[in-house]
Amino acid sequence: MPPYALQLLIALLIVGLTFAVGYPLAIGSGRTVDALDAVLLMFALVNLRTAWTAANAMNGGRAPAWFVAAGLVLAAVITWAMVRALTPTP
Repeated sequence: MPPYALQLLIALLIVGLTFAVGYPLAIGSGRTVDALDAVLLMFALVNLRTAWTAANAMNGGRAPAWFVAAGLVLAAVITWAMVRALTPTP
């Protein structure tokens, strides 16, 4: 397994963790957002960026096609989860 794949896997595991944990934060008028999920997703984005940089550095400036596809799918999942975490709920 290439070393940058581990960072991609860690980012995926952090995103999966957000479905199991949460810390609702009241923002007023009885509405809440999930603050813990937002922080975890920030760490997932950092891991994804680290993996992307490493994949490009190790392969002469081009990440492998499988990594690009997996990274884009993971970025979409992170974006969806971040919107879900930061959308106020009653």
